[in-house]
Amino acid sequence: MGVPRIFLSPNWGIATELVRNYLQYLALAPVFFLNGHKPPPQKKDLVLHNGKSELDHKFDTEVLLIVYQEGWHVLEMVFWKSRGACGWVDLQDDPKDFESVLKKALNGHTPVATRSAEPYVPKLNGFLDRKIGRHLTNRELDIATRLTRGSSDKEIGKQLKITWGTVHNHRKSIYRKLGVHSVPQMIHKLQGLDKKA
Repeated sequence: MGVPRIFLSPNWGIATELVRNYLQYLALAPVFFLNGHKPPPQKKDLVLHNGKSELDHKFDTEVLLIVYQEGWHVLEMVFWKSRGACGWVDLQDDPKDFESVLKKALNGHTPVATRSAEPYVPKLNGFLDRKIGRHLTNRELDIATRLTRGSSDKEIGKQLKITWGTVHNHRKSIYRKLGVHSVPQMIHKLQGLDKKA
């Protein structure tokens, strides 16, 4: 197989445009948008995805890096790790970190992360279990992450193709497991865990 390619997702937004411009400047590999590109990413290609957006595609690549424009927290990292992510990039970190992470990922060295996310990577496996004492199911993790992004029960139900009542039941279970009573309390607790991780 030839040179690995870099795919960006989604194909819109400030973060995507910033990353595309920087990648073109670095000229490490050919850069494409994920949406609608033929042929799709292959095993050794790299996908850079904005962590605050949905990822609707299923692809065969081994390297999925999640990009954050305005910070992140560990719940987001766990959410994306459960979906195959093997790297995390914070655009607020030094651009040289970003370049270094890209070079490592293109050479098949994962997991990778820029400086601010790096200390958390080894702690992702079982993070919620160790820190909270009760593990959230994958569905609860998915819903908790969407709640922290500001989505309503109705919006989450539509995104996940389940009823809003089912989302509400999952929300109650999440609150019980985390020992909270609202989304702001959940966000506060999870941000506190980031600092302790």
